[in-house]
Amino acid sequence: MVNQAFWLVKKELKTNWTALLLTVLVVIFLGLFATIFLEQAARALFGQEVMYYNNPVLDILFVALLPSLSTIFMSGPYLSFQTIKDDPYTKRMAFIRTLPIPVKIVALSRTCLMLLILLLMSIAFFGAIVYKLPSDFYQFVSAKELIIFIFAWFGYSLALGGMNPFIEYGTSGKVLHLVPLFWIGLMMGLFVGFHSIVGYSIVEWSLLLISQYGWIVAVVSIIFGGIGSAFWHKLLTRRLAKRDYM
Repeated sequence: MVNQAFWLVKKELKTNWTALLLTVLVVIFLGLFATIFLEQAARALFGQEVMYYNNPVLDILFVALLPSLSTIFMSGPYLSFQTIKDDPYTKRMAFIRTLPIPVKIVALSRTCLMLLILLLMSIAFFGAIVYKLPSDFYQFVSAKELIIFIFAWFGYSLALGGMNPFIEYGTSGKVLHLVPLFWIGLMMGLFVGFHSIVGYSIVEWSLLLISQYGWIVAVVSIIFGGIGSAFWHKLLTRRLAKRDYM
């Protein structure tokens, strides 16, 4: 069962290796960009001086964008509005469903592909951050706390990452392009509401939690990430079994 799922995963990666490489490069750039605001957040929270910076950008780079690390978002379907009409993911899944492969294996292959992409993109994103962070950063956030921070946000990505294969293969091309608009609106409302209630941005709050509770934050996040991933996999399996591809 697992061998069949990974056979499909290898076929998918072989077909999209150019888009995968381009996505990695974009993710590295985003990681380098995020470093600037993460370092400023550490200074603002734990430094002596009062510092003002654009903390909504930091939330956008982590809260809004990290779930996208589970998909090859620089591939054609994401970059072209023609996807709304052509619906390439549905056509691809319709072809796969004609093969003598059980739906459970097909769904497992989508989840395994998501996990592999998420792991690769997370290494690229957080690796760029660790590489670019100045040594002064560790005056405010220790290396241990940074590692906890990375695991905590990876857990968040894991919890929501399974949403992407569900949207790609369980819905239509129209939904694929409408969801980002809905997501942007939802995130903007979340950022404003959270800051007005808590007094910090979401990323700032996560740094404060880590400074107080340490590894507990990462463990809880990874647990919820595993639960979320299993939830989306089950939802995708049910959807693929019931979906009409005609």
